[in-house]
Amino acid sequence: MTRATPCVYIFVIFAVLISTATVSAVEMSSKRDCAICHVMWLNDFRTDKQTLIEWQPGNVLMKDTQGVVSSEEICYSCHDGYVNDSRYVVWKYNQHKTFVKPSNNVTVPADLPLSSRSEIYCGTCHSAHGVGAAADGSRGGMTSFFRKKNVDSSLCKRCHTNEADYLRSNGHPLKKAAFKLPETLFELGSVPGQEKNKIICQSCHKVHGAQGDKIAVVDNKSSKLCTACHTFQKDLIGTKHDLRLSLPDEKNSKQQQASESGPCGACHTPHNAVGKKLWARHPGPGDLASQMCLTCHGKETGYKTKRIGDYSHPVNVLSSAKTASPRKLPLFSAGLKRNPAGRVQCLTCHDVHRWAPNSTADISTKHFEGDASNSFLRISNSPLSPLCIECHTDKKQLMNSDHNLDVTAPDEKNLQGFTTGVSGPCGACHIPHNAAGKRLWAKRLAGEKDFVTQLCSGCHNKSGAAKAKLIGDNYHPVDIAFKTADLTSDKQKDITILPLYDGDLNRSPDERIVCLTCHEPHSWAPEKYGPISNYTFKNIEGDTTTSFLRKANFPSSDLCKACHPGKALVDGTKHDLNVTAPQATNLLGQTVKESGPCGACHLVHNSFNKLQLWARPYGPISKEESVMDALCRSCHSRGSIAENKIPLIATHPEGKLISNA
Repeated sequence: MTRATPCVYIFVIFAVLISTATVSAVEMSSKRDCAICHVMWLNDFRTDKQTLIEWQPGNVLMKDTQGVVSSEEICYSCHDGYVNDSRYVVWKYNQHKTFVKPSNNVTVPADLPLSSRSEIYCGTCHSAHGVGAAADGSRGGMTSFFRKKNVDSSLCKRCHTNEADYLRSNGHPLKKAAFKLPETLFELGSVPGQEKNKIICQSCHKVHGAQGDKIAVVDNKSSKLCTACHTFQKDLIGTKHDLRLSLPDEKNSKQQQASESGPCGACHTPHNAVGKKLWARHPGPGDLASQMCLTCHGKETGYKTKRIGDYSHPVNVLSSAKTASPRKLPLFSAGLKRNPAGRVQCLTCHDVHRWAPNSTADISTKHFEGDASNSFLRISNSPLSPLCIECHTDKKQLMNSDHNLDVTAPDEKNLQGFTTGVSGPCGACHIPHNAAGKRLWAKRLAGEKDFVTQLCSGCHNKSGAAKAKLIGDNYHPVDIAFKTADLTSDKQKDITILPLYDGDLNRSPDERIVCLTCHEPHSWAPEKYGPISNYTFKNIEGDTTTSFLRKANFPSSDLCKACHPGKALVDGTKHDLNVTAPQATNLLGQTVKESGPCGACHLVHNSFNKLQLWARPYGPISKEESVMDALCRSCHSRGSIAENKIPLIATHPEGKLISNA
């Protein structure tokens, strides 16, 4: 036992030494690993030796500096290519702002710390000890040392809560898969979401190495980022809607000129827009869909742009299509979403991003005057006004008629100085904007007579396009009231077929007779829907079965008797020249087939006689006889068509009373 005691002591001492060395080695190893970044932890600073790095004791967040531990030099000690080369990812181009205080537009949560100056710094999002890992499938599959997980830009949304709540703040939609995101977007540096084609913050923004302002993945001053996805809207560039060309000094709601925001940014902004559709301008009161356009095209804007004038096509109204919704033109609901049961808006006829329909020609239109074939129209309106006919289907018969001025007056110009070949047949009489008056009238109004008569006399005058078809000095009276009170119910039903109009050309019962009471200027043949078959696009001479009449006036006097039912009894009698003298002609050389039964004795237009609009030569009478005798003797006289029906005494004796006693 005595000999063994020294050996035991020696063993115990050896074990203690080994244990102490092990603990020291473990401590030294751990400190050495951490000191790769935490250089202030090195024991060398605790000696009297002079070091290359100045001693800065204390916690980084406790100081008024970012500290050595999070300086670029420390990061570069590994990320200069020794471990991983991040110089062209993190420090090139633009990056998220650091060492600035958060603005009022962001809310930084407590678990994302700020510096001692309450500023954002690298450590706000990053930590070498962070738990957040990059989403699966991220570039290189490397951890980004986030403080929190960043799945589908969830780390961005923690501070940028306003942008994350895009529905409330009128921002660009997130986590939506509207269409396939292009590969070019990811080539520019976008980060894909976990679900394919879903938009996340990092679809457009790149925290480090962003080439554009606002850390956009690419410089967007030419809207390259926008058009990477919105390829169909790219055609706007170089047109009159590219405000860099047309209104270079105009600013959007964020006080950016188009040269700063890009051509798309002149009207749209991705975050905190003024209204729906990411609208970047301040619309006036009223319907949003039209006010969006009127922010530039309204008469109060002061811009040198195309205005719509006091008389313009109505908007926010139901389509006038008689059968179904237009097939090629969109209608819109109140939320500016396409809806077949929606309403007509500016965007129904106009595609504001494309100068000419079905054209992607990359040409500047700054100094190019538009017409019906372009002007941002969805459908070209020449040569046969298909844009108008898409909704106004009941007017299509005009194309095959004499009111197609491309046939009858191809050189005639409307208020805009366009011929029908440029404006389309509808444009000869109607223009959608800056019209001369109601009904979108496309010709200057003379200011004489009633409004409706002026519409017709714009062409039907001695120097007009229809100078060969005048109404003369004696014609059926217009702008006169018509009372239906004395008509029976059956006859009342007939008169409602012919419309009466007020002074604004609105149909209204018990109003006035105007040209349009008898004529439907869009339909050559009454009660016929659709184009005229075998039309040769040549001037056609009309008769009482055509001539834009609302009702045919042959073989029966249907048109006249609608208002003059008491005179319609002449049909089929011997005073119906269709029965007794079908070859006889009136003063205009018209047979009864051409003039109608009533036209044999009365002329609606171009009558030679004011009295009763008499259509035949006055018969012979003596000075003592009444002028009414002259009307009867037009036929009942020698050499006339009723010479075998001449009464012995032409006139009932005057002053003779009849006694029935």
